[in-house]
Amino acid sequence: MVDLGIHVKVGGVWINPGDLLHGDQHGVVVIPSEIAERIPEAAERVAADEQRIIHACQSEGITVERLNAVYESVRPDAY
Repeated sequence: MVDLGIHVKVGGVWINPGDLLHGDQHGVVVIPSEIAERIPEAAERVAADEQRIIHACQSEGITVERLNAVYESVRPDAY
């Protein structure tokens, strides 16, 4: 250890002491403290949406059209 309580660069992002981070195989992001309390609800929504997509993929007779319809209902901004 060289120092403590200083900002550092992780995954191309500058991190300050006390920052809330999310990191995975895709990289690191700093989560603004003013939205931190909304994270659990947002994570539950994402998990529920992903379950709808997974369920559609596992259903009998799935087609590209049906999968697109489910995906569009889950992520309308993507279309």
